[in-house]
Amino acid sequence: MASPVSEKPTLHDRRGAITLWQIVANVIEKDIKAGRYKPGDRLPTEFELAALFNVHRNTVRRAMTVLRERELLRIEQGRGTFVKERLVRHHLGPKTRLSAALRDIERVGERRFIGTQRVRVTKDLARDLRVARNRFARRVDTLTVVDNIVVAAASSYFPLPRFEGIEKLIAETGSFSESWKQLGVPDYHRCESRISAIALSKADAELLAMPRSHPAIFITNINVDGDGVPIGVSHTRIAPQHMELVVRFD
Repeated sequence: MASPVSEKPTLHDRRGAITLWQIVANVIEKDIKAGRYKPGDRLPTEFELAALFNVHRNTVRRAMTVLRERELLRIEQGRGTFVKERLVRHHLGPKTRLSAALRDIERVGERRFIGTQRVRVTKDLARDLRVARNRFARRVDTLTVVDNIVVAAASSYFPLPRFEGIEKLIAETGSFSESWKQLGVPDYHRCESRISAIALSKADAELLAMPRSHPAIFITNINVDGDGVPIGVSHTRIAPQHMELVVRFD
């Protein structure tokens, strides 16, 4: 973990008209903006920072409070204080694409293919795909990675035999839209999104770098073709510290 800049041992000599907590806050903020502390990094404890700055813990506590008010830090109970991540604002709508949202805010993102399986649909999945319970679907597991940080894990289901081979196209292109297009669906839209919270599995907690005690955002998206026939259902688990969902009613 990076250490704050080297000016701290002389804080009392530099105090002047500015208070010690302001100096501590300004130095840590400078280190965050300079990249010495990166989004998601855990800061040293109050005790460690007090020793590092040669000040009382109350001074450090006041500085931390101010930095949280400036939206630079966040606290995880029992784990510590972390540099706040840059939120991705994802607008939910019939045509919205996360890739477009990332381009708008100049963030680097990708959909990363991690696995696939042919599965028999469950009762809920059969309802959402509008198929019989004895039918099969192709499950494709992907990660949404933004600035090299995993922000979401998704399991998407495509009805078979209509979309036989779609997993290969997704692995090659990283795009559902392009994969559907190559399989005869030139356009589609999202007809339904359901949002709730979910307890993470051990595997998902590791992928999203989250404690299992922390709930994730869970979204079920149902996409349909031009005739209104379901072409895919996705179950997405989102790390809330990385993404903000926006629903507009224009």
